[in-house]
Amino acid sequence: MKNLSKLFMLSIALLLGSCDAPERTIGFVTGENAEMQWHLGTQDAIDIVSTVDGLWATQDYEAMRPYFSDSLVFTSYEGKTSNTFDDFVEAMTSGTSVSWTYDYSFSVDLDPSIGGEHVQAGFTVTYPPTDDSEGYVNQNHESYYIVDGKIISLIQYVAKNVSQE
Repeated sequence: MKNLSKLFMLSIALLLGSCDAPERTIGFVTGENAEMQWHLGTQDAIDIVSTVDGLWATQDYEAMRPYFSDSLVFTSYEGKTSNTFDDFVEAMTSGTSVSWTYDYSFSVDLDPSIGGEHVQAGFTVTYPPTDDSEGYVNQNHESYYIVDGKIISLIQYVAKNVSQE
């Protein structure tokens, strides 16, 4: 019985010791945050981007509003910026209607102890032909910064012109 008790205590000690295993980090940062590394983010932050994408596809802008901060900073792939949700919607809806596929998403966090995650998402965007141009397809990348369930900033990039239609 004494050996069983020792084995039990050893098992508990190993279990508790494994809970203190170092957290896996990746990458590097320069400047004032040089001592930090990136951590994997959470599915919750990715789910916000996925939800917003679904609402965008159905053009339910009012249902999207709660997912955006009042002080949203949006930068389009053309370099145009806006600072409110309404300006963002106007910028994104004033132009050619496009179709897209949501291709990937992942989240990283520089300091999980303070909150805020950087969600990266990729889209294949199809631009139809217009009177002024032929149609084309781009690979777009979007970078979201999400704090407490709200998108604080959104920056778009055109990664690659895939094809001419």
